[in-house]
Amino acid sequence: MITEDRYRAAIAQKDQAEATIGEYFRQKAANAEKRWQSFLIGNSPFTDADLVYSAGARCHCGAGLAYPKDCMPNHRWDCSDFLKGKAKDTAPLRHEILPFAFYSIISELQKERARNQTTRPQPQ
Repeated sequence: MITEDRYRAAIAQKDQAEATIGEYFRQKAANAEKRWQSFLIGNSPFTDADLVYSAGARCHCGAGLAYPKDCMPNHRWDCSDFLKGKAKDTAPLRHEILPFAFYSIISELQKERARNQTTRPQPQ
């Protein structure tokens, strides 16, 4: 039988673990936001290594849709050329911006559903 003391110790351990997990995700969100803000002010475009690509969805310009790897669930799909600073027309309204909450797009990471397809550019 589990004693009251053992039960209380387990609760304390659970609370500590939840606090650690919460802090991890707060730091991850802060870093992702800092990286996103740096991109928005033009300091550092993303690279292919920074991005997760869609399996088949593309922007009007033809580039694959993508999002930064460490972004939070409230982020969005964007034109990969725009994210990499390669878009000829840099006006965001000229490129796809599709919030995760409103669009169900299959990513290259969803191997079974994506059927090994990706819009990631092939290395040259």
